[in-house]
Amino acid sequence: TGGFTLAAAKGGAREVTAVDTSTEALMLARKNAAYNGMDACCQFIEGNIFDQLRVYNKKQDQFDLIILDPPAFTRGKSSLTGAVRGYKDINLRAVRLLSPGGYLVTCSCSYHMTDDLFRDVVLDAACDADRTVRVAEFRTQAPDHPVLLAAPETHYLKCLVIQVM
Repeated sequence: TGGFTLAAAKGGAREVTAVDTSTEALMLARKNAAYNGMDACCQFIEGNIFDQLRVYNKKQDQFDLIILDPPAFTRGKSSLTGAVRGYKDINLRAVRLLSPGGYLVTCSCSYHMTDDLFRDVVLDAACDADRTVRVAEFRTQAPDHPVLLAAPETHYLKCLVIQVM
């Protein structure tokens, strides 16, 4: 739908680039951007975010804000090790692209990626990128995704906002 894209544009971003593998999602995002009069500042790229971050790193591009909201990297404990590698890689590539003072908003919807593990993975990525960061905010899911005490797997959404110092 382009929710993050439109929010960034409405928030005053001069240029917004959205990357998604889904043709359908990008078509809808383009339509929403046009409908809201924000299509002039929005660019939409169909592709794999890992590949696109690699391209930006090669070009030594810099960004003031990067928002990562990938699909779940794991659905079970058996694939958690691979998910940790995936989250570290995507965050490492993104942190390297941030300008001084820039923000990374990074999300996970994997239940098995606990809050603490997610923070640790993002910190490891920042350390590997040789960047000093501070936690600006940590969020979990909104009330429309209730967490049931009797069902811990309902606590699955997490969002970490860090700033490069």
